[in-house]
Amino acid sequence: MKFLDEAFDRACSRYSGSNFDQLDEADKILVTIWGLEGDVNNGGFDQYYFNSSGDLAFHAPVALRRIGAHHMAQIADDANKLFGPNGPARNPDEREAQLLAMATNGSEPHRWDELTRAFQSYPDDISALLAAFLEARSHIPK
Repeated sequence: MKFLDEAFDRACSRYSGSNFDQLDEADKILVTIWGLEGDVNNGGFDQYYFNSSGDLAFHAPVALRRIGAHHMAQIADDANKLFGPNGPARNPDEREAQLLAMATNGSEPHRWDELTRAFQSYPDDISALLAAFLEARSHIPK
């Protein structure tokens, strides 16, 4: 959908990597979902958490639930829980240390693959849900 691509581009142009808390709700949702989808579809959840998109992992379940993608929100939440009760660190260096510790002790390698496959099966139509969310808020034309 062209409107979604344009909305993603606008949101990403406003996001500097350090101003997430200053973005409006729609931009927070757009940059969070854009990074999540791109990385998980390209290399799985382990790539997502390793890359800078993983800085927003704490917000992924929230963003997905906000647009009505409840199945995918649960998948993202389950992936975050693999990091323990506090989830993945927002700081990339700390998150990389978490990932290294997980890899070193061999915890959950099959679970990453399982969650990646579940996400990539798209149990929710993110594009349609996101378009409806933005249309309802006059962020893209109907």
